[in-house]
Amino acid sequence: MLLSRNRLFERKPATREARSIYIFCEGKRREKNYFDYFREMDSRINVEVYELNGEEDNSPLGLLEIAKRSIIESEVNPNPSYTFQENDEVWIVLDTDPDQQESRKEQIDTVRREISKLDAWFVTESNPCFEVWLYYHFHEKVEPFGSSDICKTWKVMVNKSISGGFDSRKHPLYVERATTNAEVNFKANESGKLSVGSTEVFRLSKSFLPLILKKIKEVQVRLGL
Repeated sequence: MLLSRNRLFERKPATREARSIYIFCEGKRREKNYFDYFREMDSRINVEVYELNGEEDNSPLGLLEIAKRSIIESEVNPNPSYTFQENDEVWIVLDTDPDQQESRKEQIDTVRREISKLDAWFVTESNPCFEVWLYYHFHEKVEPFGSSDICKTWKVMVNKSISGGFDSRKHPLYVERATTNAEVNFKANESGKLSVGSTEVFRLSKSFLPLILKKIKEVQVRLGL
């Protein structure tokens, strides 16, 4: 039986050391459900996950524009959705999975160039999709399983390889294990292209994990995980 998050985590009022991590994801459900898990864990960190509506452009470039509009104040954008402060971070979470026009690589490269010009903005990419990151919560390495470059295949494989499928109500508790496994298995060529089965989400988790690790371990003990 799963406990409600409110019973698992007693969130105290924010302190002066509080900082926010703003996450913009292409996925409208799985990614958001995953990162939302950490929002109630600790007052020192606010994980804000932008929720896309059905009409917004969730392509890499579209997501970047949404993030800029939500964060960066300017004459043409005087009231952004969020107030960005010192020590805050912005993360753009992308998938490699190519489209029929093969336009994603060019878009992702452009996003990386634009992000490099902004302080405390980062990109994290998974090849081919976010399920690679979920996979590492339970597996130390990637085993060959057929059409490994197809995102749909990865989603099916993750559900089959994890008893009951990945459950965002409790499995994010294994984020420390996923961070270690994903970093150990990470591979990219000289141009920065990620190998299939590689994900950079461990870079994002390493940003907030030190603040919540103690609480994660306490909950794991309480649930007998």
